[in-house]
Amino acid sequence: MSLFSLTNKTPDWFIVCLLNSKYISEYIDDFINNTQTFQMNDARILPIIIPNKKQLESLKIIFDNAISIKKDYFNKNISRDIMEEKLNGIQNKLDKEILKIYDINN
Repeated sequence: MSLFSLTNKTPDWFIVCLLNSKYISEYIDDFINNTQTFQMNDARILPIIIPNKKQLESLKIIFDNAISIKKDYFNKNISRDIMEEKLNGIQNKLDKEILKIYDINN
C-alpha cells in the first residue's frame, strides 16, 4: 500500500505523523475500521486538517527526531530499551501536537 499527499500543503511525512498519532488511530478504530487491516479506502475518508506553518514546523521536528532515534538503534548506537524510552517521549509530543491541530481539549 502506498499513500501520497495530493497537495503541496500536506507533505507525506505529515500523513505519517497523523497515522502514528493516538487520536487518528483511535478515530480509525472507532469510526472507520475496527479490524487490524487498514485499507486505502480507510485512508481516503480520514478527516485531515491542513496544519498551519508553525504546526508543520513542530511536527517536522518530532518526525525528524523519531527517524534519528530509529537510525541510532539500527546503527547499534543505542539499545532497544533506550530507543523505546526515547520514542515514548516522542509519541507523547506527537499526540499533543495532533490534539492541538484538531483543537481537542484546548
